[in-house]
Amino acid sequence: MRDVATSPSATAPLNIIIPMAGNDFERPDGSVKAQTPVGKTTLLGATLEARSWWSGAAVPVFVLRDRPASQRYARETLLARYPTARIVWLSEMSGGAAWSAAAGMALVAFPDAPVVIDLCDIMFDCDADIADIFAADANLGGLALTFASRHPQYSYLSLGKDGRMQEAREKVVISDHASAGVYAFRNAAVFHLALAHSLENRARLSHNGLLFVCPMLNGVVAHGFDVRTLPARNVFDVKIADAALAG
Repeated sequence: MRDVATSPSATAPLNIIIPMAGNDFERPDGSVKAQTPVGKTTLLGATLEARSWWSGAAVPVFVLRDRPASQRYARETLLARYPTARIVWLSEMSGGAAWSAAAGMALVAFPDAPVVIDLCDIMFDCDADIADIFAADANLGGLALTFASRHPQYSYLSLGKDGRMQEAREKVVISDHASAGVYAFRNAAVFHLALAHSLENRARLSHNGLLFVCPMLNGVVAHGFDVRTLPARNVFDVKIADAALAG
């Protein structure tokens, strides 16, 4: 496993939402996925704090289920490590990560600034400044971090020759461009346009009856915006590595 570094970095307004309400977040032993040891830190520290756009001044929004293990984690870890954090509590399972992210949108600090949805389960290197990228291109509606793979556990984006996204699918291998689980939307308004598109096209864009974030990028394109990808380098996916070791 590679060493884990934290980002020094970003200062421009940027919203970061971390959905943690999935059915795999809480473990039978009372621990949570975000606490998975990674070197000298945890999975959350090795992902969120290593992103080039992360800043100690950030106001992250965590979305959690209102259950004892998550309550304990929020009280003892999240709010201690991230004192500016905002937390959305869900009483039940949501209809997928897209819905969980939408719940987090209610508490973003900068509604006109870009919104990053980070699933925080894949480690990678990237030196991009997301806020600057959006500021430089008025027609850019969405970004996705991608890497080369054809593993069926990932979501995928197909690109045109100009680098613009043509299609995004959840757990369907439509290209070699696998999602690293980080998506950015131009602002809250574009995010909700994309969510509405997923709802209107649920039969095609849902996976196992749930709505996820990656297919929402189709809605960004459908509303006339560009979606582009950024390269995720030195990718390390803990869940895939653990599955390989177990096998």
